[in-house]
Amino acid sequence: MKSVARKKDFSKMYLIILRGRLHGIGFRYAVSQYANANSFVGTVRNIPEGVEIIINDKTFLKHFDSPILSRVETQTIEEFNIIGIKYKDFRIIDSRY
Repeated sequence: MKSVARKKDFSKMYLIILRGRLHGIGFRYAVSQYANANSFVGTVRNIPEGVEIIINDKTFLKHFDSPILSRVETQTIEEFNIIGIKYKDFRIIDSRY
């Protein structure tokens, strides 16, 4: 995985929803490892329709190498301003089912 240098702006966050073959193959772990190695902040969790990533940089997926068994079929990205939430690191959180 490539290391990415970028400006940190924690006032805006991005909700990324990925759909496809993503459960049971270490996808969240790979996201977390890459995010922490590159100083991203936010969370990742499984949701019924795929994986939800909240992160401080929408270009995250541009450089992320997905696990070999994964297959991202669709993705949506929404920007939002954070109010009263402080992300200090990147974490895997409990799945939502």
